[in-house]
Amino acid sequence: MAAHSVGAARQPVTRRRWATALLGTAAAAAVAVSATLASWSVVAPSWWEEAPPRLVGLVTLVTGVVTWIRLPSPRIGQLIVFGSGLYYVQFFRACDGVLFAVGFCLAYAWTAVAAHVLLIWPTGRLADRTNRVFMVFAYTAAIGTQVIRYFVDHPHGPWALHLKHAGSVWGTIGSACAAVMFVLVIGLTVRRWLASPVRRIPSGPVWAGIMVVASVKFAEAAASLVPTPFELRLALGWLFTVTTMVVMPLLYVIGWSYRKFGHRRVVELLLSLHDDVAALTDPQTLQQTLSRTLGDPSLVVAYRRADGGYVDVLGRPIEVDGDRPGRSVTELHRGGALIALIEHDAALEEHREVTDAAVAAAGLAIENTRLYATLHAQLQQIRDSRLRLAQTAFDERRRIQRDLHDGAQQRFFVVLMLLDRAQRVLAHDPIPTEESRETIRRTHGELTGALRSLRELIQGIYPTVLGEHGLTTAVANLVDQAPIPVDFTVTDTRWDRHIEITAYFVISEALANVYKHAAATQVLVRVDVEDDSLVTTVTDNGRGSVAHDEGFGLTSLRNRVEAVGGALTVHSGPGGGTTLTAVIPHPERHPRNLITEQP
Repeated sequence: MAAHSVGAARQPVTRRRWATALLGTAAAAAVAVSATLASWSVVAPSWWEEAPPRLVGLVTLVTGVVTWIRLPSPRIGQLIVFGSGLYYVQFFRACDGVLFAVGFCLAYAWTAVAAHVLLIWPTGRLADRTNRVFMVFAYTAAIGTQVIRYFVDHPHGPWALHLKHAGSVWGTIGSACAAVMFVLVIGLTVRRWLASPVRRIPSGPVWAGIMVVASVKFAEAAASLVPTPFELRLALGWLFTVTTMVVMPLLYVIGWSYRKFGHRRVVELLLSLHDDVAALTDPQTLQQTLSRTLGDPSLVVAYRRADGGYVDVLGRPIEVDGDRPGRSVTELHRGGALIALIEHDAALEEHREVTDAAVAAAGLAIENTRLYATLHAQLQQIRDSRLRLAQTAFDERRRIQRDLHDGAQQRFFVVLMLLDRAQRVLAHDPIPTEESRETIRRTHGELTGALRSLRELIQGIYPTVLGEHGLTTAVANLVDQAPIPVDFTVTDTRWDRHIEITAYFVISEALANVYKHAAATQVLVRVDVEDDSLVTTVTDNGRGSVAHDEGFGLTSLRNRVEAVGGALTVHSGPGGGTTLTAVIPHPERHPRNLITEQP
């Protein structure tokens, strides 16, 4: 996830970036000077015809180097500088030979670069697949049609903007492609502008100026498709260059004015945080205040939890993704630690200075409200855990009901029927017969089985041996009944009742899963103390993930562990085998020694 950081150690513009920016600018300027000198012999008779096309590239070159140095990512500035140098290549058409061929084939390549810059602003990357497909079309149309035209029409120099040249089929096709390209780029830009309220409000004049420049260039391309006076086409080309030279500085002034206005809004944010106590304590109020300051109703503050996850202003878990089209993420650091992420409209990247100032101004308030948000999340987790535990208890009662109905109750019913039968037999013949003796033997067997079922059921609720002798003996009894070898190491001490019963059922349920599903031949059980917690692990060498699909048993076990403030994890290696780990906090007690029992 690409993200911008506020409050972290800032990386100044390095000497390397300065050096590469100046080197790139020097290369573009060298191309401009070379092309100007090479084409000086065919300059227009009037300076007002010649000067604007020559100077417009210089204006964009200065814009490019400033952008290269000042923006967090140099990609946009690099592309503007490259496009500025490429713009001057068209003047090589005044030469002969190879220079003419290069100038002719790349005469309109700069238009594709201009469209590219427009679509990647301000993030430095194309937003979606539609934009990427369009850029393939733009570069292919701008360069490909000229290359085909060069080999089909066999043009020759000198060639200049103010000179008339015979038209051709491929020239018309190139103009049509240029017109389509400008219509599409305007459409894509308008779509992005309309989709973002942040971009509509402050950047309206900026995008309007860009639309004016693009529309003039579209009119120039469209004029080449229909019979129009040469003077009209020449005037449109001149108007395009003049418009560009006027609009670009004007856009900078508009951007500067918005930054000043944004700084004033940041001051208002600080005052509102000072006056509004709720904004310092209520996450929702703070998010609304920050959203109103930046003009982005879609802004979301995500607070970082201690475990590395994030919660929203209501304490609910949230996933933050700044890689979605039209979205960006700003990180907030306090004391060198990441405390929050602010997901917002990517249009705020156009005014990164204002965005950073607003987020930094709200930093202390965000740090305060983070405590409330994380506390709210913890309370929500407790409520959810209680609900899950209540559901687990209900399901457990249903299980006990089924076990009693299908087990002991049925056996007692059989015992009752056998006793009735024995009573009838003895009523007719007081002397015991073989039939009555057999009935009594069956009654004894059924009654014994019913009592055994009741003992097993009681053991499943709370094993007697656990309460009387502790966890070590209770686990030893489980191991004695295991159908496969089980090694165990258990702390030889007594714990609180809820700790022992939780650890016991973790081991019991884990072993039951291994016996039923894992096809294992060896199991290792460990109960240790780590950082004031009782850590229970059950490891087998079975089939792996097949054995620990989260069914009812594992879900209820997880709820039981979380109800006492613990955590349950299951890990299965790629080569097989499963490890179930339960961490149960218990800061007051510590074990005395370890005992290892072998089956």
